Amino acid sequence: MIRLISLLTVLAVFSAGLTGPVRAESLNSRSRPDLEARLLLDRDYFHALIDGINNARTEIVFCAYLFKTIENADGYPERVMKSLSSAVKRGVRVFALMELSQNSGDLIQTNSGTAERLRKAGISVCPDPRDLVTHTKLVVIDQRYLFIGSHNLTQSALKYNHEVSVWFDSPSMAQEVLRYVDSICRQQNGDKNRKRK
Repeated sequence: MIRLISLLTVLAVFSAGLTGPVRAESLNSRSRPDLEARLLLDRDYFHALIDGINNARTEIVFCAYLFKTIENADGYPERVMKSLSSAVKRGVRVFALMELSQNSGDLIQTNSGTAERLRKAGISVCPDPRDLVTHTKLVVIDQRYLFIGSHNLTQSALKYNHEVSVWFDSPSMAQEVLRYVDSICRQQNGDKNRKRK
């Protein structure tokens, strides 16, 4: 039921075409009082994400369907990679759940290369379960701020495409999402929890 209410809140934000902060209680009286949301259209997502990563204090957890980095390039995904690496260096725990099981060779090759770079930077990487595709694109920062939407971590999605994502300030929704990420990693790794702690 909570997930349905959350989904209805997101759909209400999209359908209203709002670009400023929205209090959830104005969209649905049964929604959480701790929810604030803002649409991130096209390139706005990249700038908000970089700000979020650079201001993270304790933890960043993200799920990526496609994270296409090119070492020594100057593209947007590379800037995300550098910001994540800098976060680790200042003591922020960073954890990634990535699509690494799909049959598409190009996607797996791209994500595998990025996953290796993430691990070298001190970032824990959980591969998704082999029997399901993880198409999720989300980021949780400091167990409070949440990015969910259509943006892959690619140059096309972050800079050129028409994409829509939503930024939330909601500790309770962030906890729901973290439990969801935990459940996916447990499917892949048995009873082991993801290495957040």
